[in-house]
Amino acid sequence: MTPAKELVHNEWGVIVDHDDLLELRWLGSTSTMTDGGFMATLCLFVWEAEKARPKGLLIDATEFRHTFGPGIMVWRDAHIIPRYGAAGVRKFAFLMPAGFPKAGAEAVEGPAIFPTKWFVDREHAFSWVRAGIGTTGDRPRPKGTIQ
Repeated sequence: MTPAKELVHNEWGVIVDHDDLLELRWLGSTSTMTDGGFMATLCLFVWEAEKARPKGLLIDATEFRHTFGPGIMVWRDAHIIPRYGAAGVRKFAFLMPAGFPKAGAEAVEGPAIFPTKWFVDREHAFSWVRAGIGTTGDRPRPKGTIQ
């Protein structure tokens, strides 16, 4: 496995390619982020997922501080989640701060075609996402790339 590589970032998050999965690492600056910043960052993440076509995604929300306005999760379910599925995502993990009440819960939510599971331990989150999703050799390559 190749070392993790930062693909892109903005004021609120960093998107990291771990070769077999993509990670969005939210930053503490999310405390002043608007709903528009949240939506822009998720659009950036899903765009990277569409290009890379990983089987798994991980969002590190341990530093996430934004409070959602009305309708934001409805927007996410309508405009982001289906694109994750279309990109080939089959597992999705959230890394949350210690004490998160839903840690260990797993569900297929809303329009998703993949399970989401919540964690408070980074290594457990990575292990769960990687279990059963294959290796990088299974990742489809964009047209015109050499395998």
